[in-house]
Amino acid sequence: MRNSLKALARSLADPGLLRLRSTAVTYATVLITAAIACVPAIRFGLGISIVVLAVMLSISFTPERAGAGARQRLAPIVVLPLVGIAAGGVGTLMFKTPLIGDSLFVCVLSGAIWIRRYGPVATRVGTLIALPFITVLIVPAPIRPGEGFVPWAAAMALVVAVVALALQWAARASGFLPRPVTAPIAAGRNVSPAPRASRNSTMCPIVSTRVALQMAITLAGAFLIGHLVFGEHWFWAVLTGYVVASGNRGRGDVLFKGIHRTVGALGGTMLATLLSVFATHAADTGAAAGMSVLAIGVILALGLWLRPTGYGWWAAAMTAMISILHELEGTSPGPAMLVRLAAIVVAGAFAVAVAWWVLPVHTAAVMRGRVSGALGALTDLLVACIKQPEDIQRHRASFDGAITGLRQLGPTLRLERTARLRNRGAVHRADVIPAIEACWEPADAIAARVEHGHPLSADESRELGGLARRVGACRRMLAGAAPPEPADPPHAFPDLHAAIVGLEAPLPLIARPAEPQPS
Repeated sequence: MRNSLKALARSLADPGLLRLRSTAVTYATVLITAAIACVPAIRFGLGISIVVLAVMLSISFTPERAGAGARQRLAPIVVLPLVGIAAGGVGTLMFKTPLIGDSLFVCVLSGAIWIRRYGPVATRVGTLIALPFITVLIVPAPIRPGEGFVPWAAAMALVVAVVALALQWAARASGFLPRPVTAPIAAGRNVSPAPRASRNSTMCPIVSTRVALQMAITLAGAFLIGHLVFGEHWFWAVLTGYVVASGNRGRGDVLFKGIHRTVGALGGTMLATLLSVFATHAADTGAAAGMSVLAIGVILALGLWLRPTGYGWWAAAMTAMISILHELEGTSPGPAMLVRLAAIVVAGAFAVAVAWWVLPVHTAAVMRGRVSGALGALTDLLVACIKQPEDIQRHRASFDGAITGLRQLGPTLRLERTARLRNRGAVHRADVIPAIEACWEPADAIAARVEHGHPLSADESRELGGLARRVGACRRMLAGAAPPEPADPPHAFPDLHAAIVGLEAPLPLIARPAEPQPS
């Protein structure tokens, strides 16, 4: 119990208030775009649908998704309005002609994953395509869009992109948010599994194809289950299926998200129920609507702040907000909330089952690809310290991004280690992540020293080159090679040497299984 409380306290910690500051920028975007959306909502009779659309897009368009480079930040201004038109049209069809609208939705969302096979740029475009479609999934369900929704959806997508980018630029220019460092394009492979390394056999499709097929099956099944079983609450099943299946980092990750989605939804449902009681008491005074809007604003702020610490918090916030939104439209809070929770549980279980048995992406393969990328980035950083000081900043960003990608697997692996019944104290594959993190501080200290005009001596360059070769040997261990031979620690960099040696114990746990030799 005490360890759980300590882990919770560590996850909620916000050093430098960076998470709070990022939340403030996103929340300001929400307020501004919502205020702008009120103009067409009132003037052209679009209702609250267009306001909800603007808010949901603003929530999704975080500083991380905006990108670091100038070209990355300009892409949403071009892509989002075009996708907004398509998303608005599909959203209208989902309400008027469900079979056609649902089929198009499945094709677009699975296609946005499939195109990741073409590299980092295609991956980014796929992410931008998904944002408006997930948003219109929420908008038509509780609130029926009025006429002219499609062109206004595109206009609001453009408004959100411009306002978000302007606020994020101002926040970075003023120092309110840290300036991002643009990593080389190669860094993109460090935060996602390499397709070639993730094949289970020569006949198995690459990861992007497998995940796209899983998403198509999950969404199709969620639409079918939602419409046949849950009636007007169908969109809860579809939204849950998408959330659990998206960002597939292996079967364990999908199971982890499914559990958090269910627990968070339960918490959000209980919160919305409690708030509905207070709103009922306030109905006689005419303050119920105002209290509901205030509650949504507070829950949104808390959800944005807690979102990076764990998906369960965000699931609880989203469930509570959408439930309150339903009640504003006149849905009775009691039985409806139980139906929503049932839809979430059933769709989450279905998404986990699909990820587990339909062309599964194994956690070990994902981890092996990301660890390989991290070790490659570390090698590049050490070599840059020796030969290319002008490239150090980019390689530092690349290594940092690779570690960030590895940390995304941390919660799933820690849960796996906690759940095992035997050998609790033995080395576990979850130990690979802190072992690589231990290399960051000494490597970054060396890079910072060289970058600030203190080049390495000849002896230091030779010793650091030996450490870079040792990291390469560790990377070859992932393919089944033997660990490097023991060596005396270098005089100049003993901390980095100790960190690299510490990698050699857990790496065999994620190494590729040896293929049988032909007889």
